[in-house]
Amino acid sequence: MTLEVCELSVHAGTHPLVRGVSFGVGRGERVGLIGESGSGKSLTASAVMGLLPEGLAPTGSAKLTGAELIGAPERELSRRRGRDLAMVFQEPMTALNPLMRVGRQVAESIRLHRGGSRRAALRAAVELLDAVKLPDPEQLARAYPHQLSGGQRQRVMLAIALANDPALLICDEPTTALDVTVQAQVLDLILSGVAERETALLFITHDLAVVAKVCTRVLVMYDGRIVEEGSTSDVLTRPSHDYTKKLLAASDLEAA
Repeated sequence: MTLEVCELSVHAGTHPLVRGVSFGVGRGERVGLIGESGSGKSLTASAVMGLLPEGLAPTGSAKLTGAELIGAPERELSRRRGRDLAMVFQEPMTALNPLMRVGRQVAESIRLHRGGSRRAALRAAVELLDAVKLPDPEQLARAYPHQLSGGQRQRVMLAIALANDPALLICDEPTTALDVTVQAQVLDLILSGVAERETALLFITHDLAVVAKVCTRVLVMYDGRIVEEGSTSDVLTRPSHDYTKKLLAASDLEAA
């Protein structure tokens, strides 16, 4: 199992925000984590990444290929982020450095974890930008984030996330801000990227149509707990929990 989460909780003081969450994601598996805003999806991912906001404390366990992440020193987590596990956020401008050319940002991720010369890393960065279907990647590598469209910036983030062939990729609402056509293109790139590398994927979204396209298994989260899980087909067509039924009723998908 690539990711094993056991009784993971997140507290703000004595108030629980995530409550005893347990699940696993196997190598090459694509798992969706769905639920309305405030259900605890992003907090769960942030706890796994070691990126919880100040004032929030995790308990429980989250193991990546057998190594414990919860409570690990920040130095160890920093070494793992970008190498063993990576994350694509909803808004890439919050993650990209606005003062640095995008090619250099991809290259720095490569050099940080692989070493090598700056020139070699820049060549590899251009190859990655080409792999995520960015037009004229050599020229685009010299652009700054604000000079790119939202879809292009998200492709740059995907290139950075996949640069070091991580064991786990977490995507947190990565296509919400994109139009339908660009959304479909980015989703296809995510699917091909994880399939090529046999990367475990944890995909966080409230869009059930996206889940149906991307994920083979689904976890439904409500009020900080996982209330239902199963194959994508079973959960989306034969939901057992009332909350899942309400999610389906509120979406374009309908339970059979």
